[in-house]
Amino acid sequence: MATEPVAPETQRAWKIVGVVGGGAMGAGIAYEVARNLDAQIIVREADAHTLARARTNVERLVERPVQKGQLTREVADAWLARFTWTTALGDLAPADIVIEAVFENLPLKQEIFAALDGVCQPGAILASNTSGLPLTQIASATQRPERVLGLHFFNPVPAMKLVEIIRAYQTSDETVAHAQAFCALLKKETILAKDFPGFITTRIGLMMIAEAIRCLEEGIGTVEDIDKGMRLGFNFPMGPFELADLVGLDVTLHILEASREALGERFLPSPLLRNMVTAGYTGRKAGRGFYNYSK
Repeated sequence: MATEPVAPETQRAWKIVGVVGGGAMGAGIAYEVARNLDAQIIVREADAHTLARARTNVERLVERPVQKGQLTREVADAWLARFTWTTALGDLAPADIVIEAVFENLPLKQEIFAALDGVCQPGAILASNTSGLPLTQIASATQRPERVLGLHFFNPVPAMKLVEIIRAYQTSDETVAHAQAFCALLKKETILAKDFPGFITTRIGLMMIAEAIRCLEEGIGTVEDIDKGMRLGFNFPMGPFELADLVGLDVTLHILEASREALGERFLPSPLLRNMVTAGYTGRKAGRGFYNYSK
């Protein structure tokens, strides 16, 4: 394992930033880059349909401060003018850093990183927004594993101040230091975690959600009371059910299953969670999860 990160000798310029995946997380990351860095942003999606949706996601984020009077139309248009939208991975070739934000699927991420390794300039940093997948395995799909690491942003990205930096076994001190500097320019606080199942935040947060669902199944309290208890009793900004609905119950189930395989039965997903995902009640994005958002 490499030693503790050291400060880079010089401040790296971030002139071109690539984002692979334009869903809620990818769009949020791209928006944060646009409003904090004077950089070109290249957003890549798999096809024209998802690319159009990604563009809409970013435009909505830019429009919100305009509607609130916090941003002029001129500045908003200038931000959007710095975006390039593409379905071709090769268009990311000039990027100084590429942040992947696709669905939590290890083979998919490995495929993307292997392809990025083949097209990006040798000095580019490749980062994954994974919340729990093994970075060492992702880095091993490239010929530059020392330049690969995790940048775990939190949803919604513009409002959440934390980025969890995950160091793969191969990640160099220089890459970690550059990643810390990059996040600082985005006005984010960072913590550093080693590549271990669940890292820091996902491992602890998932356990809270899993235990909350067990309390609900056992009739100890209602969804509302369990959430209220955690908000007011522990000063959390949202309760475990609100958090699960925001993350997506399908994503929560997927990460719990992966955590169970790596860390044991304490991460066993409940039958209730499995049934809700099977029924399509996956949280806010579906209009219904532990809460009903259709209204």
